[in-house]
Amino acid sequence: MPAYVIVIDLFGIVLAVIGFNMAFRQAAVRRLLGRPAGPPSSNDEDDALTYILRIAGVMIMIFGIVLGGMMTLFHLT
Repeated sequence: MPAYVIVIDLFGIVLAVIGFNMAFRQAAVRRLLGRPAGPPSSNDEDDALTYILRIAGVMIMIFGIVLGGMMTLFHLT
C-alpha cells in the first residue's frame, strides 16, 4: 500500500477519535473549551453545548471512518 493511503488512514483514525471524544466523552472536551464539566443538573433547561458536541462529534467521527475506509477500499480494488 502506498504511503499516501496510510497517511490518509491515520488522518481518518485521528478524526474518528476526536469525533468520538466530542460525542461521548464531553467532560474532557468541555474542559478544553473552558466550560463546566457538565450541564447543570438542577436546571430543567437543556444545555445547547451538549447537543452541539454530540451532533458535530458523530459527524466528524463518521467522516473520518468513511474517509479512511473509502480511500483504502478504492486503493485495494
